[in-house]
Amino acid sequence: MPRSARQLSIGPIHVPVVVAALVGGTALASIAGAVGARNGPLDLLRLGLLVVPDVWRGQPWRLVTWVLFEREPLALVFACLTLYWFGGAMAARWGARRFLGFYAGLAAAAGAITCVVALVWQGVALIPFGGSWPVLDGLMIAWGLLHHDAQLRFFGVLPLRGRHLVWLTLAGTGLYALFYGLAPFVPHFAAELLVLLWLGLIPRARAAQHRARAENWSFDKWLERERRR
Repeated sequence: MPRSARQLSIGPIHVPVVVAALVGGTALASIAGAVGARNGPLDLLRLGLLVVPDVWRGQPWRLVTWVLFEREPLALVFACLTLYWFGGAMAARWGARRFLGFYAGLAAAAGAITCVVALVWQGVALIPFGGSWPVLDGLMIAWGLLHHDAQLRFFGVLPLRGRHLVWLTLAGTGLYALFYGLAPFVPHFAAELLVLLWLGLIPRARAAQHRARAENWSFDKWLERERRR
């Protein structure tokens, strides 16, 4: 049973400390990166984005740090809101350590897949990737898979159930890829596929195997095997 995540209370707002730390870290890194790239001597964006050739040249920290840097104000605002809405629920369910492991692990895994894809797709290797939305897409899919009948209003407007959120997230990524090309969204699809495998397809396959074994077992069959021995 995971240990309950510690809560931070600011007036009427209650949020797990681990989620508040990620929201604050993303906001600070994004703002510092934007200001530094424009004026400062320390260009955090240059050091922290997922630049595939630099990863292969021995800079593995980029596999995790890239999700801290949003490069547009509106993307930052909605990223923080999404992390607050869905991250709070998942941190409460999993506990702080498991949630943080999921967040950082999914970032690293999606980044690693992107680097491997870039070996055979030069267009991917040329893109400096940044932003938390690939991991947030995975987070929303995880929430939808684990709360498939739960009701919510997406961004306070569209009424959905958890299972609908999974399809909406996948469709949204596909729509962006149609408008802007597939290469910039390789990390998004990688993160979404990983979560679908982890929480969706693999557990269902295991459950089907267990059911098949249970259906094939019977006392008469067991007794017959014992008699043959």
